[in-house]
Amino acid sequence: MIDNHDNFAHLLHFIVISTHDEVTLLRAIMDGDGGMPPCALISPPDAGCSMGVAWWRALTAETPAPAFLDCGIAAGRAAEGLRAGLAGVIVDPACTQHAALAGLARVTGGRCLRARPDAHAIGGPDAAARLRAYLRHTPSGGHIPHGT
Repeated sequence: MIDNHDNFAHLLHFIVISTHDEVTLLRAIMDGDGGMPPCALISPPDAGCSMGVAWWRALTAETPAPAFLDCGIAAGRAAEGLRAGLAGVIVDPACTQHAALAGLARVTGGRCLRARPDAHAIGGPDAAARLRAYLRHTPSGGHIPHGT
């Protein structure tokens, strides 16, 4: 039986992070606006394949939020991320190593998701105001999706 170890009991807001400026903006909002709800960070799609685990760890090192690296179909990158202590990885459902990654996630205390959660991408005009509005809104389906 597959354990749905990636299901959070509480709701989270998910923020797509790809640059240091986005991390800086998010930290400024979280530090300046007391009472903001918890959030989790996710990388852009397939960033684990193109940018790697070291990039993601360096980018998210200054944030207390759990950070999930999207590894696409690359089970090796996902395993590397879990062994490196990432909160979690996202691996495409076509990846045949989900059961092995789920077992590794249990050992490392991480999570292995089969799908990307709905998330807010920082950008555009008034990025800070839009991010604040997103964080203040109660997510309707903002839990981490079920997976292996």
